Amino acid sequence: MTATKEANGKRPYAPRLPAAERREQLLDAALEIINTRGLAAVSIDAVAKACDVTRPVVYGQFTDAHHLLKELLDREAKHALGQLAAAAALPVDLADPAKWFADVCRALVAAVLERPATWRAILLPVGAVPAPVREYRRQGEQAVMTQFAGVGRRFLRGRDNAADVDVELLARSLVRVAEEMGRLLLEAPDDYPPERVLTFAAMAADAFLARYPAREPVGDA
Repeated sequence: MTATKEANGKRPYAPRLPAAERREQLLDAALEIINTRGLAAVSIDAVAKACDVTRPVVYGQFTDAHHLLKELLDREAKHALGQLAAAAALPVDLADPAKWFADVCRALVAAVLERPATWRAILLPVGAVPAPVREYRRQGEQAVMTQFAGVGRRFLRGRDNAADVDVELLARSLVRVAEEMGRLLLEAPDDYPPERVLTFAAMAADAFLARYPAREPVGDA
């Protein structure tokens, strides 16, 4: 069913939807506004116009624009953090750490391509970044850094010349590389297709690990 022009010339309205479906529609509209016009453009009026509904319809779901934005960020953060956690928790084969890192990068690339609007709002915010966005980003980064650092320590155990490696800085650097890959995929997909960024990630991992050969067989212990 679609909206039709009323005989008295008043503005036609979108068809009625169940509350849960309407809520998702409004959040999707807000996400689209962030992606195209920036966070500062999200308002009750803008979302109402995007969905062709009246302001009271939006207020029926959210108390104000801040509430709407918080709910949207909660929803998108759950998706993004879930994807990050799944990627970082891939099975580790200490005999082939470069393959693990390549697999993680491949999973992160797939996450960005699966939900580009979500990741564009996180990695490429337009305008000032509000505190909730910064906090969600910090949480995601910290979770992946912790995982990278833990795996890094296991990789380097028993390897020559590994004592001089600052694992925390290594983990932070890997997260920044992953973030930059995501930005390039979103900003310039023709210049930086997945194959290009993944090839570089694998090369970088191989180059780093070649400096720290194992003195003895490694295991999962």
